Amino acid sequence: DVPGIAELTAPLEEQGVLIPRPLHELTRDVHQGFYYVLTRDANILACAMLKRYALDCAELGCLVVSPRYRKEGRGDSMLSFLERTAISAGVSRLFALSTRTMQWFTERGFVEVPVSELPERRQRTINLARGSKVFMKGLNSPRELDAEELFWAADAPQSRQARGG
Repeated sequence: DVPGIAELTAPLEEQGVLIPRPLHELTRDVHQGFYYVLTRDANILACAMLKRYALDCAELGCLVVSPRYRKEGRGDSMLSFLERTAISAGVSRLFALSTRTMQWFTERGFVEVPVSELPERRQRTINLARGSKVFMKGLNSPRELDAEELFWAADAPQSRQARGG
């Protein structure tokens, strides 16, 4: 999966959307189980990282969908899967850092919070010069996620197309 993830994320790293991840760090994180991929016929359609920073708090990062499969709900599918994975592991707060996709996160229940809301271990490693916004979402139960997904389904695709999403 490492070469496929690297290939998927490289264009966004080059554009400055994602922080470049050296191959040895990506390999380590994949082997430690932090990365998840959505595949079809051995092709990676999407990837994302879920990394725990405290007993109750994890980071959602590097959520990327292949350009050929965008606007088909793959990002929502990855988010839903990772939220359920986090809940089953006892995580009740999920956060993401973003410089460009703020609306996507807020539409999915994330709220902008100050950096001070991050777990201390993550606060020490954040690059404030990037100007990333911090978005946090409370995770309560899979049933609550089901209700959110019903809202998304009712909202799509007509109104998302009208918003350009």
